[in-house]
Amino acid sequence: MKRLILLILFTSIICYCGFAQYKVFLLHGYANPKSIMRKIDKDLKKEGFNTENYAYPGLYTDLDTIAQKLYLDIIKENLDSVSFVTHSMGGLVVRAMLKYSDTDTAFPLIYRIVMISPPNQGADIADFFKSKNMFHKLLGPNVKKMETDSTSYANQLPIPCNTEMGIIIGKRGKKKGYNLLIEGDNDGLIKPEHTLLGNETDTISLELDHLALVFRKKSRTKVIKFVKTGHFR
Repeated sequence: MKRLILLILFTSIICYCGFAQYKVFLLHGYANPKSIMRKIDKDLKKEGFNTENYAYPGLYTDLDTIAQKLYLDIIKENLDSVSFVTHSMGGLVVRAMLKYSDTDTAFPLIYRIVMISPPNQGADIADFFKSKNMFHKLLGPNVKKMETDSTSYANQLPIPCNTEMGIIIGKRGKKKGYNLLIEGDNDGLIKPEHTLLGNETDTISLELDHLALVFRKKSRTKVIKFVKTGHFR
């Protein structure tokens, strides 16, 4: 309730005063460089947002370690509020960060979150490697954490509350998705239903694959729309 009240107050400050210390953090996905988010970062800057395209070593560094560093980096900045735009595993980094930020009353208000194809209920491609031990060391510690089993790390992380959260879902729009190793429709790595948390403010599905969701203009405009308004349409 306290954070909900703060959210309302912060919205009023932004609308009527425009001077709150506010930053939008962009988080790339597993095994990607931060440059993958460059176009979205540029779009946000054009709209006047203060942004940080945040880099982290997602391939070989444990998710909890990444999340704790993100938390510590944010609290150093003396911000009033933050928003996040995440791609893929970046959404899990933000959820893992909540294990630290939710107990810190001094942590800035989390205003809005846009998750682009997040493996919130796990990534279906991670299940493919589940029984292939030869890949485990090569793929690092986080692939196993993104399995779709109900007891997996991804499925046990905190869920953002008292914030406006939008999810952009990728799909092919056919019975078979972009990846034939995954049953049913998918964006190449994740089934549409596995991106959801159940308390989203808004969702939108686009017929684009996992990486195209970051680069294509029609998805980038949806990101900007949500960061600005709290909805995609």
